Amino acid sequence: MTENGRLTEIEAVVFDMDGTLTQSNLDFDRIRAECGAPPGRPVLEHMEELPQSERGHVLDVLQRHERRAARECCLQPGAIELLRELRHRGFKTALLTRNSAESVRTVLERFPLRFDCWLSREDARPKPSPEPLLKIARALDVPPERMLMVGDYKFDVQAGRAAGSRTAFLLTDGRLRPPAQCDLVLKKLADLPACLPESVPVGRTVDEET
Repeated sequence: MTENGRLTEIEAVVFDMDGTLTQSNLDFDRIRAECGAPPGRPVLEHMEELPQSERGHVLDVLQRHERRAARECCLQPGAIELLRELRHRGFKTALLTRNSAESVRTVLERFPLRFDCWLSREDARPKPSPEPLLKIARALDVPPERMLMVGDYKFDVQAGRAAGSRTAFLLTDGRLRPPAQCDLVLKKLADLPACLPESVPVGRTVDEET
């Protein structure tokens, strides 16, 4: 539901990582070229189509680029402040990425980003599957329909809708048009708090940032 321009009945916000909370220099065209994936084909989906004996090369190429990107990425403007504001209002937060757990750990070691839980591609079928969002819903003890999935790519919106969650599309690439099915379109992360309630409509205690 929407009331006074704000999404209501939201208790948790789930964020994509690369391109949403971080500015990453992952060059997927180069990754596809190095691992033999067709132009425009997502690398993980390409890898799944290969015989088991050929997947190792693709994974090695992908992880090499991901490790470098995790070491060199920077945060999107306002990312830390946004997470603190959401916690202050009582929202639970989570991170969901198609990237590896190794890359997530590197990013979380480099930056003071705090989440109630996070999932990588090793934890569940990757987006656009709804499986990881449903797993997050169980971990947070929040119904999927009371979660908001925030991302900068169509897979984020598709996963959110398939899970029954609300979705927000962040405009970080002028070439990507927001999917028609998303509930919110954000020009920047700092626009999100104005689209959410001032407090979560359920009683729970949240540890304040120190």
